Order: sequence, then C-alpha cells, then structure tokens
Amino acid sequence: MRPLAGALARALRTLGLDTDVARAGAVRAWADAAARVIGADAARTTALRMDDGTLVVAVPTVQWAAEIRLRERELVAEIAARAPRSGITKIRSVPAT
Repeated sequence: MRPLAGALARALRTLGLDTDVARAGAVRAWADAAARVIGADAARTTALRMDDGTLVVAVPTVQWAAEIRLRERELVAEIAARAPRSGITKIRSVPAT
C-alpha cells in the first residue's frame, strides 16, 4: 500500500490538489475536535469549508458563535493536531441556514 500512497501524493501535487486535500482535513477534523473542546453539543455546528487558513463553521445561534470565539485558540490547536497540513489559523462562524 505504501507505493500507492506515494503515487497518489505525487499525482495530487502534480495536479495542484494537495493543498485542497490538506485543507479538507480541517473540515473533517471539526466534529471530533469541537466535541473534545466544547462537548457533545458541538454536533449542532457544521464545518463548511476552508477559506485560506480560516475554517468556516455554521452555527445555529449567536451564542454558539460567541462560544467558538471564546474557545477559538483551543479549537484551532485541536484541529491543527488532527490535520497538521491544513494550515488552519482561525475559525469564522456563520449563521446556519
């Protein structure tokens, strides 16, 4: 399996997709990281996308946005530990639709 992983990594790099795949790691890591930092209620939030180094997260209320702002440093550290190549530096909350 190791040769396949190397070939895939090279193909992604050649196509210029390696950065996008790394950023997607932060989106995938959100649910577990948020549950660890905030608790089980974090399931009410949803990671939407990465804009440069910013993870955009949909939240149901302004209170949730405030909670994420208060714990942003912890959340960023937890996500960076789970997705180190993602380049995450901050989190932005947006209203859930």
